[in-house]
Amino acid sequence: MQPKDIEQATLAYFMECRGQGQWSKFILILIGEMYRSAGSADAQGFLRLVGSRLHDTLGLAEQPTLEALEATLNEQWRAMDWGWVRLTLQGQGIEITHGAYPVLEASEQWTQSISAVLEGLYESLFQAQGEETRLQVRLVENLSGALVFRCAS
Repeated sequence: MQPKDIEQATLAYFMECRGQGQWSKFILILIGEMYRSAGSADAQGFLRLVGSRLHDTLGLAEQPTLEALEATLNEQWRAMDWGWVRLTLQGQGIEITHGAYPVLEASEQWTQSISAVLEGLYESLFQAQGEETRLQVRLVENLSGALVFRCAS
């Protein structure tokens, strides 16, 4: 996706969203204490596990195509006010562009935290799509309003 496309999709999403919940201060304190107590690597590992468990609760069925999976995810993200996603084949992997993701504050720690949750969620999602090889999802780029991940073995 081009930066202009990302910006337009993000603005369109925010024009329709319901806004932040009542839990933002609590979540920020919780995340901050997790990083201070456990350290960055352990906190991010825990948040990837949280993302995996979040996937388990969504009940997303296996989809026949990447386009169908993208449409299903976008319905889910809209219902949760978690933004939008574009899935694109890139060589031997999949590029995942997740825009208008939840932002509780503009900080590197928050970006790392929500990225770790999404990495765990997307790894579980693609594994549940019938992949026989173990896939890894990792953040590769932080654009204005979107996180770009690479899913590959």
